[in-house]
Amino acid sequence: MFPIELLQRLTDAHCHPVDDSAGLDRALTAIEQLHTARLCAQSSTLENQSCTRSLAVAHPDRVIPFFAKLSPWQEHYMTLFPELGTDPSLQPVVDSLLPPTSLETYLTTLEQNLVHYPHSHVGEIGLDRAFRLPLPTHLQPPRGQGSPRSKLQTPIQHQLALVRAQLDLAIKLRRHVSFHSVRSSKETVTLLRDYLDHNPGFESIHACLHSFGGSPETIRQLQKVHHNLFFSFAAVISGRSPRFSEMLRAVDDARLLVESDFSDTSKIDEQISEVVEAICTARSWTREYCVAQLEKNWLSFLEVEPEGSRPKRKSKKERKMDEQARRRQAEEQKSKVRTPCT
Repeated sequence: MFPIELLQRLTDAHCHPVDDSAGLDRALTAIEQLHTARLCAQSSTLENQSCTRSLAVAHPDRVIPFFAKLSPWQEHYMTLFPELGTDPSLQPVVDSLLPPTSLETYLTTLEQNLVHYPHSHVGEIGLDRAFRLPLPTHLQPPRGQGSPRSKLQTPIQHQLALVRAQLDLAIKLRRHVSFHSVRSSKETVTLLRDYLDHNPGFESIHACLHSFGGSPETIRQLQKVHHNLFFSFAAVISGRSPRFSEMLRAVDDARLLVESDFSDTSKIDEQISEVVEAICTARSWTREYCVAQLEKNWLSFLEVEPEGSRPKRKSKKERKMDEQARRRQAEEQKSKVRTPCT
């Protein structure tokens, strides 16, 4: 059993209580019963941002609202999906979608939400090469007898245009970002490098790459270039990777966050406990040391940095000395706190 007093010091960096299948009222009640100290509640559609607001109003000390998520398929469907001209069977998929929403209208709403809630941030946004539009419910095959997804996929260039618009707003308002990258590591690396090179304000905010699924090598590559990136992991998502432990070890101590990425609000404590245990095992940390580091990292993530504050890159020798110091500190903690990792 994971100690309650440790959970009470942790922040879930990415979760979806607004999508709780039992409804918003149950999510509100479940939050009251959780031990996890704070929840970063992500908006998952344009429509449920009002639910995100409701959570923030009901639990102002525990819910940190993240506003965003204009679904990439909500604009100019025929332009996005040329397949519709040659495969009429796909038309019911588009007919089942909500009416298109202009980017200008969406950004106005997003900015209003962010300004109204000064402690809010932008999320979730990102790139996804795996996602396919779902079939309308009445066209989905019986469970286990086929995919409920259509063949329609949003072009990556359209996704990039939407991400850039939302990133620009986050920089303008100096708000942090929760970012997903699904099978799009190359595009993500290029996008972040472009912002680093051409938008000085990018370095003043932090971006959390949530449920990160890239390789350990990609993690190291990103950390070398960007001092303003954090990485959060969910056992239910990242934990599927056979390289999960390697990924956890690849992240700098000071850049590591935890998340549930769960919509079942009542299970968030369980999910956060599981990912903390995975970190302890992968990095040979005690629970106490791990939680103390995660607490410190979360406070660092919330800070807004002065523009042009990019630190000088440390030498290989300095990085080696830092790693040795961290290992000594971890060993000292082990000798003081004998709580097992599992």
